Amino acid sequence: MSTVALLQMYVVDMCMYFRDITTLGKAGVVFLASASLLTFLHRLTYRNKAIPGPWGLPVVGHLPFLGKTPFLTFMKMRKIYGDLIKLQFGSWPTVVIHGKLIKEALSTKGDAFSGRPQFFSSVSVQNGKSLSFGKFDISWKLHRRIANKSFQAFTNARSNPIEEIIHEEVSYILEEFERYNGGAFDPHDHIYIAMGSVVYQICYGRKGNVRADKDFCEYILHTQDFSTFVTAGNPVDIFPWLRHFMKKRINKFKDLLSKGHLIRRKRIQDHLETFSSDYLRDITDSLINESRQLTEEDKANGMSEERIQDTIGDLFAAGFDTVATTTMWTLLLLAKTPRVQKKIQEELDSVVGMSRRPTLGDRRNLVYTEATIHEILRIINLTPLSLPHATTEDVELAGYTIKKDTLVLLNLFSLSHDKEVWGDPEVFRPERFLKDDGQIDTRLVDMYLPFSAGRRRCMGEILARTELFLIISGFLQRCTFVKPKDVQKYTMECSFGLNMKPLPYKVEIRNRN
Repeated sequence: MSTVALLQMYVVDMCMYFRDITTLGKAGVVFLASASLLTFLHRLTYRNKAIPGPWGLPVVGHLPFLGKTPFLTFMKMRKIYGDLIKLQFGSWPTVVIHGKLIKEALSTKGDAFSGRPQFFSSVSVQNGKSLSFGKFDISWKLHRRIANKSFQAFTNARSNPIEEIIHEEVSYILEEFERYNGGAFDPHDHIYIAMGSVVYQICYGRKGNVRADKDFCEYILHTQDFSTFVTAGNPVDIFPWLRHFMKKRINKFKDLLSKGHLIRRKRIQDHLETFSSDYLRDITDSLINESRQLTEEDKANGMSEERIQDTIGDLFAAGFDTVATTTMWTLLLLAKTPRVQKKIQEELDSVVGMSRRPTLGDRRNLVYTEATIHEILRIINLTPLSLPHATTEDVELAGYTIKKDTLVLLNLFSLSHDKEVWGDPEVFRPERFLKDDGQIDTRLVDMYLPFSAGRRRCMGEILARTELFLIISGFLQRCTFVKPKDVQKYTMECSFGLNMKPLPYKVEIRNRN
């Protein structure tokens, strides 16, 4: 292709990119377009040496151009620059990865992309030793292995109370819903507290009425404050020099972390005083059990009893806000699509009936219900950019070299909403996950990554899938969700922060007799 043809194609693509950027003003658009044109001319000469991407502004880089939904902005950039895009976020050199390159990065070059950027916030959480935000090294690998072993030991135990806890919360929340007598209500607070109750009891033990537990109430409030703080963004992560001018904000963040630590250590201390390796009551007991089996080699590699026990904070975070938000999306989607509810209820009536509650043992026979869970996770794309990764070494991807300590964003939205794969990705259609024989199409299940992949795959995946199955089947066995008549239509618009939260909405319920 000639230089003129390339230039013409580039100008057209840039026009498409800038068409929707109305907040910049004419001067901003002209500046960025000119800078991008210079970038094009430079890379036309050296196009085999640099990862493609637009020029940004001095100091701030590309941050002013991301908009309220950065993953959609990246999708527009993808049309111009391809699946690997180079950007600059303040002091951080950054790449955004799309499509099949995501799986290549996480699966075949996993260790190289398993780092976390050492943001101020990251190194502050559990002194930089948390599983979620900690640095990828030998001690992290050991920590992850021990945590997985501990979690699996508890969830696979015959005496684990997970299923019973979820059943009780489903019954409790439905009783709360019924108090509205068929009227419209916002389910947010009910869902949030119920999901917090589930994970709190799994982590810290059964409670007769967890809502009356002062520690539980404090933990819920702390989690809300932490989520709000992080959602608002922490400029110090991108511009470290700002810490000298934002001491009040930094101190507030440190206070939140300190409160969370104190609550966690109090509950762990209670467990230590009554611990018995012969009877593991909850995840905390399981972690204590593993922490007491550390070898001298483990300790030499950075492990300690307190570090292993504090993993409870990672597990709580992985199983709380994300499941609560997914459940909020679930009620909205079910009320929005009555035919899906009806098909699930017909399946429940056939397999389970009304005389007993659905159990995990019914899962293999409730195929349409499982397909619906897959579709919910796909369409809401709860964490479209996952948590940020970082390269741990210089690494080759798609013919380009990505330098060590580069900030890496994985645009998971490009997988869950790929038109070539899904055809109509914006449509909520559980049937897409069923093969002609009525079974789950595992090929499609592998085409998107709701829990990410590789070393940093979400630890709470098994628990999250368990909760969603028992919640959906438990709800729809006993009631139907209905869109209020005064609501013209539900929107799929959301607020973007730690995850994609639906905008406030109301729903009605009808009991199934």
